[in-house]
Amino acid sequence: MTSAYKRPPYAQALPYNSPELSNKSKICGSPPCSEQVHIQLGGPEEMVISFASDPTADTEAEVSFGCSAEHLEWKASGDTKVYSQLYYWADELWDPRLKGGFELTAGEVAEIQSTSDWAFYDHTPDRHFPSGIWKNVTAEDVNSGSQNGLGKYFNPKENYDSPAIHTVVLSGLIDGATYFFKVDNDEATYSFTMPKSGSEYPFLVGLMSDVGQTEVSKTTMDMLQAMSPQVILLSGDLSYADGYYHRWDSYGRLVEPLAATTPIMTCVGNHEVSDGEAYQSYTYRYPMPYKASGSIDPNIWSRDIGPMHVISLNSYAQSGNTSYQAKWLQKDLKTRFKRKQTPWLVVLMHVPFYNSNAGHLGEAKIMMDNFEDLLYQYGVNLVINGHVHSFERTWPTYKNVTDACGPSYLNVGDAGNREGPYNSWLPGEGSEPSPVWSAFRQGSFGFGDLEFVNDTHVLFRWTRNACFDPSDGTANYAKKCSTPGDIGPDAAISADNSWIVRAQSCHNQA
Repeated sequence: MTSAYKRPPYAQALPYNSPELSNKSKICGSPPCSEQVHIQLGGPEEMVISFASDPTADTEAEVSFGCSAEHLEWKASGDTKVYSQLYYWADELWDPRLKGGFELTAGEVAEIQSTSDWAFYDHTPDRHFPSGIWKNVTAEDVNSGSQNGLGKYFNPKENYDSPAIHTVVLSGLIDGATYFFKVDNDEATYSFTMPKSGSEYPFLVGLMSDVGQTEVSKTTMDMLQAMSPQVILLSGDLSYADGYYHRWDSYGRLVEPLAATTPIMTCVGNHEVSDGEAYQSYTYRYPMPYKASGSIDPNIWSRDIGPMHVISLNSYAQSGNTSYQAKWLQKDLKTRFKRKQTPWLVVLMHVPFYNSNAGHLGEAKIMMDNFEDLLYQYGVNLVINGHVHSFERTWPTYKNVTDACGPSYLNVGDAGNREGPYNSWLPGEGSEPSPVWSAFRQGSFGFGDLEFVNDTHVLFRWTRNACFDPSDGTANYAKKCSTPGDIGPDAAISADNSWIVRAQSCHNQA
């Protein structure tokens, strides 16, 4: 089946000089201050603190922490890395559908791409280097699209140099305890609470995906922060830097108020690998606990988090029987997942197996063919997805039909990215308005949460935070709204609440 889906106009991006994307309000001893502070769970009893600083400064990979803000009695040190990466040029950078975001003019791009200011002999501009190295790019060339693609390795101006990325592991932490910490060269004191382990209820988990850096993205982050979840699962597509890697820095500033206090556990999406990204900015900045879960791939990991055993997969890695991902997954399910310790089995991956939207239709077919039986065999309860910029919840499903012993699929790819929501919904078979497995679907912006109340019941809630007007790319935050073009029966409903039940009568979930 093919799809004639067309993307809607882009949503309004936050201006680069907006307070949310700036660190000018920070206080420290030696400006520029450390920034982009965020936390993620490491191995058992570990929290990983990541932050960025000016690589020419004397900032150390050091964190002071303790059980009270007034008494940071312990110190931990880590490592510091920098990286360089070639820009990837795409029209969206200089000709976005909506102006005002982090963008450059075509003239600014042309100046970066040109080598005519240095590629000549003996300080004589007329004796320039051979064509192919010597280039005089104009704004007209940039606007024509002829300069799109990966930058030239021999042109230093087309290389992005990262800030210093510091990673510090705090170990020996106690479940349920609250800790306060400071990073080097930042006067702010942050705090976090270690998630409880095992079957201690209630346990609250936030969900979001396909986040980006728009006003709606910020609203999603603020609303999740107000809920105080114990952890957030983010199913791919974080910054939407798309080859202009400075956007990883602005995203880090935007998400800091949430991410410095709540651990965010992530999987990779297409915006972490495509457009020259190649996972590099993501893996340097957002380290997941792959080594602690017996993985040698930074993008494939698992961890017990509260009552959940969470498995994070890569939708863009091989999944055949002989692939590393398949072998690791089989071993993790067989040896590391213990239902008595973690009653709930949750899989995090970017591309949904079940999707009744015309956007990204069928992209997970091969992985689905390879993994669906295995996930069913071990009784996966929930699969958290993104990629499709809308919300859709399925009934427990297996082999394209409802099955009480199958996983419920939650697609939460609607956190606010600039590409806007997808609302081209497909019908079911025959005269059915939707597939039999689709329980709720809406093309707007929102986020989800899971409240685990016991070993057999979790309350899932999806909250819409904005509708979208594709005519001008603006968000509508009214409680009573719907996104134009979404004609489904759920289009005007502002929330979806559903109990998800772990059926102990199912042999695969017992």
